[in-house]
Amino acid sequence: MISDAAVSGLTEDEKIRRLPWAFGHIATNTVFGSLTVFGTVFILFLTELGLDKAQIGMLLALFPLAGIVAPFAASRVARIGYKRTFVVLWGARKAVTACLLLTPWVASRYGPDATLRFVALVLAAFALCRAIAETGMYPWMREFVPDSVRGRFAAMDNILATMFGFLAVTLAGYVIARNSDLNGYMLLIAIGVVFGIMAVAAATRIPGGAPLPPEAVRGLDRHAMAATLTDPAFKRFLAGLGLMTLAVVPLNVFLPLFAIERIGLPQAQVIFLQGAVLVGGLLSSYLWGWAADRRGSRPVMLAGVISAAAMPLIWLTVPELGAASFALALAAAFITGASLPAWAIGSSRFLFMDVVPSASTPQYMAVFYAWIGITGATGAILAGRILEGVQNASNQTALGGVDAYTLLFVASTILALGSFAVLRHAKGSARRRAE
Repeated sequence: MISDAAVSGLTEDEKIRRLPWAFGHIATNTVFGSLTVFGTVFILFLTELGLDKAQIGMLLALFPLAGIVAPFAASRVARIGYKRTFVVLWGARKAVTACLLLTPWVASRYGPDATLRFVALVLAAFALCRAIAETGMYPWMREFVPDSVRGRFAAMDNILATMFGFLAVTLAGYVIARNSDLNGYMLLIAIGVVFGIMAVAAATRIPGGAPLPPEAVRGLDRHAMAATLTDPAFKRFLAGLGLMTLAVVPLNVFLPLFAIERIGLPQAQVIFLQGAVLVGGLLSSYLWGWAADRRGSRPVMLAGVISAAAMPLIWLTVPELGAASFALALAAAFITGASLPAWAIGSSRFLFMDVVPSASTPQYMAVFYAWIGITGATGAILAGRILEGVQNASNQTALGGVDAYTLLFVASTILALGSFAVLRHAKGSARRRAE
């Protein structure tokens, strides 16, 4: 096994030969996330517990909100080592997730209020472990992934996440269709935790992530973090990213409830919609990655932004309770899955290759992670409150006849168009400063 300190001396070919360990981690971690606290299964689990949309939005906001610790944790993470921090806390969050298996016991013994507090406590601990671990993950990833294949690595990341996510949601749909209570969700969480442990084991085999020398750690104080915000290219990217994050939250978080309440689909079919999203991503991800490496990051990133603007409007055209509703919803889900990886792949490559100077990766990535945390949490909270507030008013707004989902999805389109207006003028500066 290669030592953590040795990765910087590896050739690009040697780094590429060791990427399968990263792919193994991605695959198993995807199953863990799909069956536990991310995606459709978890939204339905929270609904089964009797939580309303505002409560669900608040709980899901804990994940991104924890990202604000990144600038404060960056120096300590660098001192301990990116890999060591990631592996320890990535493992700790699996133990935290296993606590969700106690949810039925808490619910039966102490009632719904205690259940909400218990789930919130588990998710807060999970989110904190995740945020600090990912503070180390981004600089580590820049170290072990060669720039020459960064777009294709992001594409393979999406492909593996899609394939194994599809297998996970297929299993989930089968289990939930045959279990009408919390027992089905408990089985899925238990399976997910097992795969999560496998993901941690794979991460231990990825090279790199050694502790930084003391002089480098001293460069990660709050003044260094603040200095990143004097970079015009980085500020523009963060502005577009913030708008885009707010735009995609309604679909990412509340699409399962939209499919149940607006379209009228049963829970099992809603889970299969996520499968259609994953199939679309599987078929398109490599093409987006290839295009990013061959044609550049910005065109692919902007294609993803335009897709994000169009998708809410496409979903609003799916008819309610019709004979063709499920088929049309599957088609919309497939289009969503095929188009949105453009944003993930293009923006990730643009950030690493064109915006963040390689010598300042820890500072920039800590600020980046905190920003997506703030905007992601804001989006989840606002979306939940809008849905709950409008629906409590008999699904009517002051404009008359506009239901909560229409209001939210149209706002999503407007925010995505705002992101396009900002990012269409984005220009990278990392390469220029490295020359």
